[in-house]
Amino acid sequence: MIQLKNLLGAFGRTLLLAALLSGSFVFAAQAEEEVGPAFAPPVTKTVVPEIGPGMGLGGRMVVVLDPGHGKTEGHYSGCRFEYEGVTYYEDLITMKIAGYTKAYLEQHTDYRVYLTKDSAEVTVPLDQRAAFAASVQADLFVSQHVDSIPGNGTERNAYGVSSMSPAVGRYNNEIACQSQEAANTILRQLNALGLHNRGLLLKDSQNGTLYPDGSTADYYAIPRYSQMYGIRGFIIEHGYLNHTSDLTSFLSTEEHYRALGEADAKGIIEYLEKAGKAPRLITEQTGPKPGMS
Repeated sequence: MIQLKNLLGAFGRTLLLAALLSGSFVFAAQAEEEVGPAFAPPVTKTVVPEIGPGMGLGGRMVVVLDPGHGKTEGHYSGCRFEYEGVTYYEDLITMKIAGYTKAYLEQHTDYRVYLTKDSAEVTVPLDQRAAFAASVQADLFVSQHVDSIPGNGTERNAYGVSSMSPAVGRYNNEIACQSQEAANTILRQLNALGLHNRGLLLKDSQNGTLYPDGSTADYYAIPRYSQMYGIRGFIIEHGYLNHTSDLTSFLSTEEHYRALGEADAKGIIEYLEKAGKAPRLITEQTGPKPGMS
């Protein structure tokens, strides 16, 4: 597992990359509290770092997993729900899911797998998560979350898994198409566990933010920054924490977290075995040197 001190060193090397996309760093807690999990401020710069996915790592597939949310100012920033005297925290659950995904990938493949952090006690700014994935030339960047809505989820018929992915037909269209296909592959694996598949949830910028080519930017942080960096990236929501059926059947035990994590891993393997390494958009390599783990 990548150690935090090494990861922070990698982030130090990616600060300049992230700065190209944002004049100032907006911390995850601020962005995620805007409306829901993994939302971001607009990308205001039009300069894209000269980096590209899938280069210089001896042909090994590179996967970056992003356990959503984390502790900020002493409080977990993700959703939470109390049920029968137990409080369930998204931040802790996503850390467990990511750990099982990483373990399965490393046991069953020759992939190089990174986490954007190694503890739920840590919050990483949204732009830096994508910058890190780009710096290690990720072939797939998956941000792992669980969902919730105000009140009791059963009342609004909100349940199941979904993905916030980039929209196709505009900036970096090929990457967007590949991201959607990868997300759908993972969603099918989760659906096989019995979770309802809500599909792809696509949303445009609500404040007129544009990509460098003038097309409308994506609203969600991870797909937006992934498109800017030219990497396959998206969010996977693993059910609704405050929907009683999702919680008790899929989100409340260690075995549930293992099953979810391994389903993600199986989807990642299925997609990458078919699609192969990500397109080499640009030849310059930036970031941590090969061999860092």
